[in-house]
Amino acid sequence: MVHIERTPLKKILRAVVYRNTKKLPLSEIVEREKPDLAMTGVFYSPAKWAPVCPVKADGTVLFADQQDSYWALGWDVGADVLPILVPPGGESDCRNYVANCLLVRAGRPQQKLYYNDDVGGRRGRVAVGLTKDTWITYGASDGSSGAMTPEDLRDYMVGQGCQFAVMMDGGGKVNLYVRSANVLIQGKDPSQNLILLYLDDGETEETPVSEKKAVVLDPGHDASNLANKSPDGTYYEHEFALDMGNRLKAILERHGVAVTMTRTGGEAVSLAQRCKIANNIRGLDLFVSLHSNAAAGSGWSSASGWSAYVFGETSGGYAAAQRILEAVKAAGIAVRSSPIVEDPSLYVLKGTVAPAVLIEHGFHTNQEDVEKLRNSSYRQRLAEAEARGILDYLGIAYAEEDTPAAEPTEAEKAVEWITSEGIMLGNSAGDLMLDQPLTGKRFAVMLYRYHKKFHPT
Repeated sequence: MVHIERTPLKKILRAVVYRNTKKLPLSEIVEREKPDLAMTGVFYSPAKWAPVCPVKADGTVLFADQQDSYWALGWDVGADVLPILVPPGGESDCRNYVANCLLVRAGRPQQKLYYNDDVGGRRGRVAVGLTKDTWITYGASDGSSGAMTPEDLRDYMVGQGCQFAVMMDGGGKVNLYVRSANVLIQGKDPSQNLILLYLDDGETEETPVSEKKAVVLDPGHDASNLANKSPDGTYYEHEFALDMGNRLKAILERHGVAVTMTRTGGEAVSLAQRCKIANNIRGLDLFVSLHSNAAAGSGWSSASGWSAYVFGETSGGYAAAQRILEAVKAAGIAVRSSPIVEDPSLYVLKGTVAPAVLIEHGFHTNQEDVEKLRNSSYRQRLAEAEARGILDYLGIAYAEEDTPAAEPTEAEKAVEWITSEGIMLGNSAGDLMLDQPLTGKRFAVMLYRYHKKFHPT
């Protein structure tokens, strides 16, 4: 028997990780628990009657791998289910998660599937996949027309439009129940753990899906990280990244893009929090992390130029990086000889579900790059070029502003000059404190910097 069930996420009232401590067959479980859907969970050890892949039930971690990270279905209630990355040790904000063999991530099939030899071959399978608004459950018993290899199942779930999919236990442990379709596929072996779904059967008002494209901008680091700066102390990466985020945000929002910033000031935001912000936005189109680069050593270096990092060439972020690179080159921005770099070890690239790009705007260990990166006009040039590339990736035509930018005031010109020359740097959070009284100490520091720069002898 073969069955595929599509469940609108908004219909899910509750999703439960069920621990089958009494080794009950599926028919008894559904009679006792009365779910609308029930499906096999993660692989388990029959001898120990315990899971062997990460799983968490209502706040209790039932199994956690101590060495490797796993992609998982994670949720608190059910309708809020999202792909999450469970780190070694199983720490997670979600009250529930189920991890097993990852098939699909960010809409792309995984090139290599990780499973033991004893679960390979063509056999009955259970899989769960997510689209933007649907929970997809696949079940096929051993010997049926739906029996597949893990690789066949991966390709099938991609064909069903899954943005994320995980293969559950299979073979004689295929257990699937769908109340509305009167489906009961009961394996010869009970499942040690299952997922039970409870649905809202009442009439719900249809709400239109927003047509807005959604982008997360991630200004790298924060004001607590003062190590990432130029050797002469005139440039701080956290200030530049936030400024670039604000400039990009303004341009993208002008084109109707919904923009979320992972930080809006100098506040500390962990890498895990940044990924969670992005992964909590259902249907997110793109994640862009903003940085400047650094060469090894503590002094100035010859390394320079713009570059972008992606998880891999087959990841969704690679296509976005190519569009952004084309726009940056067209704007006359100097790029590195290998401007797009694959690095699956970078936390925000491997930890976000949506296509992700990390941009290094130049080297803050290169004197020429620093002179540019401190300059407001150059920052705006960068922002406009990258926004063009992002919009091109999103399928949105770039529109020039209706009115030309106003001529900077004398005060604005003065502020740009005094900051670009490194005479005024602001506090540790990058705030110039222009509206606050000028203390004698601050004035003396600025005067000293002016003298040192223009009268070095």
